[in-house]
Amino acid sequence: MAAMTAHPSLAPSRAAPDLASHTEPAATFDFTPFLRATHQHALAADSAPGGQPAHTHAGRGPSLVCKHWLRGLCKKGAHCEFLHEYNLRKMPECNFFTRNGYCSNGEECLYLHIDPQSKLPPCPHYDMGFCPLGPACAKKHVRRALCLFYLAGFCPAGRDCRDGAHPRWRKDLERPKLKVEVQREEEELKRQEELERQAAGLHEPQRDMRDDRGGFGDRGDRRHGHGGRGGGGAGGGKWRDRGGGGGGGRRFRGRGH
Repeated sequence: MAAMTAHPSLAPSRAAPDLASHTEPAATFDFTPFLRATHQHALAADSAPGGQPAHTHAGRGPSLVCKHWLRGLCKKGAHCEFLHEYNLRKMPECNFFTRNGYCSNGEECLYLHIDPQSKLPPCPHYDMGFCPLGPACAKKHVRRALCLFYLAGFCPAGRDCRDGAHPRWRKDLERPKLKVEVQREEEELKRQEELERQAAGLHEPQRDMRDDRGGFGDRGDRRHGHGGRGGGGAGGGKWRDRGGGGGGGRRFRGRGH
């Protein structure tokens, strides 16, 4: 029986690259244009609906949704440095929740409700191992697993250690503050700002009470005893002859002088 020899094109050494580089021709159908136009089916990854190129931003791109776009008031359009899309993870922070600690919209609010405690800086005393103020400290106490080798006196991994944190012992730290002290400082700052605003309001130029003729108008007439709209004297009525101020029987309206 004659020995069977494999075809050189079917050799294992050449079959693997051919299979790896094999490309199937793209199938085309008569209804493909209809699907793309109606349902945006099989659109390219770098294109937007309508055949337009996708809108991309240079650099890292915006990280927050445009608050003016949410109300339909953004005038920058595609040149805006903020996102023009509904992305709940990138919504701006709710100012009402930040000021008052609660939001009347609750869970239905479109803006982010960030816990004020998450904005506090970490307490350096607690990071070193102990804070004398405990839960009354005005800063955040973050629990971290400490490196057992470092606690024993030496860690061979040094700064590259992944077994736990290496607390930094510093002697020039400020005295820890209570939460009440921080609130008092904030109230004092607000009170100082209010006093500055009031002082600025007192220095505003007062409106001149004189009229165009150099007199004092109605108020000035009353103050100087001319009777305002009425005649002279303290009686001063609607008609000068009724005011008793020397009108001479003439029936007309007068303004002081």
